Amino acid sequence: MLERTSTRALPLLNRANDLAPAAQACCGLCRSCMTTNVFGALAAGAALVLARLRPRRRH
Repeated sequence: MLERTSTRALPLLNRANDLAPAAQACCGLCRSCMTTNVFGALAAGAALVLARLRPRRRH
């Protein structure tokens, strides 16, 4: 019975894979990825500037 069910479900699973978004590999060029990349770069730059401007304490 399990083999029969698996055989019937296989074509449906293959079609669902074609309709789903490609989440296994991110190219970084879609709008949401670019927004995340830009904000990440801005945050890293701001952290670098703040780290350089902050006076260092010596004990």
